[in-house]
Amino acid sequence: MSHQILSHVSHIGVEHNDWLRGIAFYIDEIVILEHRLSELSALLEVGESKTQVEHFQNVFIVQRGNLEQLKSDIDANLNHIQKDVEAKANHLSNTTMAEHDAMRDRYTYLEKTLQELRHEFGRFYVKVSA
Repeated sequence: MSHQILSHVSHIGVEHNDWLRGIAFYIDEIVILEHRLSELSALLEVGESKTQVEHFQNVFIVQRGNLEQLKSDIDANLNHIQKDVEAKANHLSNTTMAEHDAMRDRYTYLEKTLQELRHEFGRFYVKVSA
């Protein structure tokens, strides 16, 4: 018989909520950046800057998709947690915890990527609009 280590569910509930708020924030931020990019694009002529505009448009689409996928995966993890809570008296199995830990890594990586994207876009915006 294998031995499972259980973790109490209260330790991760706050983290899920933080991630979901962060995802909502970054989705809103992408909308704002897309609006700024659209305004900037209207002022540009064909050339290298237009290529950069397309690059940012594509990256914003991909990152919004990544955020939506992570949100969906967090929701699925919440369902797994609910099942564990019911079956294991408010504790989580190793499998559910491993899934949660993997999502933490994904969220952290995505957050870092989005912050780098925001800075990269900011530099581009200042350069082109000057």
